[in-house]
Amino acid sequence: MRSFRTLLAASGVLFSLHALPQAMGNLMYEEQNRLFFQQAEQPVKATIQGNMLVLEVNAMMNATADSYLAIFHIIQLGQSAEEADSLMNSRVNSLIRRVAKDGVKEADVFTDMLSFIPVYEIETTRKLFSTTYQEIPAGFEIQKNIHIRFRDARILDRLVTAAAKEEIYDLVKVDFFVEHQSACYDTLRMFATKLLNKKLENFSSLGLKVAESHRTAAEQNGAYFPLDRYTAYQTRTQSSLNSRRKGQLINDVRKPQTLFYNKVPYGNFDIVLHAEITEPPVQYTYNLVVMCQLPEAFPKKDVKEIIKHVWITDKGEAKILNLP
Repeated sequence: MRSFRTLLAASGVLFSLHALPQAMGNLMYEEQNRLFFQQAEQPVKATIQGNMLVLEVNAMMNATADSYLAIFHIIQLGQSAEEADSLMNSRVNSLIRRVAKDGVKEADVFTDMLSFIPVYEIETTRKLFSTTYQEIPAGFEIQKNIHIRFRDARILDRLVTAAAKEEIYDLVKVDFFVEHQSACYDTLRMFATKLLNKKLENFSSLGLKVAESHRTAAEQNGAYFPLDRYTAYQTRTQSSLNSRRKGQLINDVRKPQTLFYNKVPYGNFDIVLHAEITEPPVQYTYNLVVMCQLPEAFPKKDVKEIIKHVWITDKGEAKILNLP
């Protein structure tokens, strides 16, 4: 039994040592990212310059978007303008019917025309002593963007699948919208003001005459949308479509370059509302700075200016003159 306990304890140590890199993640294997994340953020500190006390509060809120806008790019070629236009409309209308099955209304789909231009080919004419090149019409090209608005982030995968069935593979971007943005800032302002007042009370308890100080304040708002927070990352896994072909090894293995959502770090904030997230949120920030000019610790005494007129006689005597 004793040897079993010893073995169990040793296994626990080995397990904890092995689990540590899993908490770190493969991102740390990349030198630039490792150096970036290992840089300790300097916390915001209260400062005193002379009789000026400066206090700062940083607050953040993670807000889930109320609606989203996915933008797909589509390109269509045709031998004639009519053919290109007909094929484009067929693909777009088919996509609208497909996304309708996922609850997307036709009014939530907008087609943005980008270009409708002729396409040319180079015709080569060879002669005995020369070669000429001439552009000749080959067809027409149409480019459009399709805007699809939706409210449930979980259906984006199905929208991409529906687009792929119409040979639309270019998802340009996804925008996030929060309806009551001002309410987020009001909430952050309320929490930041409450914390700042608490800090002022703490300094008052230390003997500083904060209540008698002259105060000035400033605030600043900010917002970080998911589109701005994705970071490039090279995966540690290797992929290949055909690693074996007729018993022969094919050396076409690659490490895909990908992206991941990298939220704004929490280390520089006094307050973080809705800190636990799964879906990439819109991150609202609020900064509040108050400068308190404290009264002088040793007040200056009033100094009166006294002027006396003295007359020195020829005998060397000093006489005070009372002049008006």
